[in-house]
Amino acid sequence: MNFVAMSLVEVAAAVATHLRVYGIEVVIVGGSAITSHVPQVYTSMDIDFAVTSGSDRRTIARALNEIGFQQRGRIFAHPDTTYTLDFVADTPYSDREPVYDFAEIRTSIGSVRVYHLEDAIADRIAAFLHWSDSESLDVAERSATAARDRLTWERIDVALQRLDASTPESVRRMALARERLRRAITEV
Repeated sequence: MNFVAMSLVEVAAAVATHLRVYGIEVVIVGGSAITSHVPQVYTSMDIDFAVTSGSDRRTIARALNEIGFQQRGRIFAHPDTTYTLDFVADTPYSDREPVYDFAEIRTSIGSVRVYHLEDAIADRIAAFLHWSDSESLDVAERSATAARDRLTWERIDVALQRLDASTPESVRRMALARERLRRAITEV
């Protein structure tokens, strides 16, 4: 398979389509989920996958090897693409809550499941809440701004309610994140 000039979502779709042959189901999570929905906002150079079918790493490595991806420590790399693959979880989570509902992105190469944009934004907010990662807050805000025509505050709010904001510092950060996201979605 020729991965030259493929976008992140096209590489992910090609990989997901190939893995399905082996009964391996994956979902794009993390920062690469943001890139999948709004590539103009954030460019992840690794594709974070959660494996929802419970397959082992050895089977995944064997399947990926067939299409030219070689394991290098934790990641898989291919000489024809700058995107690396990272299998980060078995169950996709938004903070501590499992996520079971996903968007599907169709490409000319195949389709791939990915966090809904609201869950991807909430995932970035979780990084801000727990690790004070201000870049993640900025990415979430820029994503909401770029996709405001596809988002509603109600859907963002539901995703944010699943996050653990139980410490005084995380309560303060959540208030800031909510204010910035609400403004990003509602201001024209």
